[in-house]
Amino acid sequence: MENEDQGRVFVAVIARAMSDEAFRLALVADAAAVLTAEGVEVPEGMSVNVLQSSATQAFIVLPDPNTANDELLAASAGGSTVGTGGTAGTFACSTAPACAFSVGTAGSAG
Repeated sequence: MENEDQGRVFVAVIARAMSDEAFRLALVADAAAVLTAEGVEVPEGMSVNVLQSSATQAFIVLPDPNTANDELLAASAGGSTVGTGGTAGTFACSTAPACAFSVGTAGSAG
């Protein structure tokens, strides 16, 4: 699956998890299985963890420095914002294999 298509699937998964409690619980319990079922290619042996932001807690996901590519390094040096998820929150999508998608601040759900 292309990185752009995978990014769209991630956004759809996040949107569904925000509105479907059972789906969110399944995603938290076994993210790799849920993502695979949704068509995302999760490499064998890769662990996928779900972190839920709140009004008082946000997360920064750093890619593995051994897999960071020139594009990612250039973007970080320039301080660029990769993208926003609108009311669903802020997200960044990178081409680094170790960090294909990360969710940042919660934003407003309403």
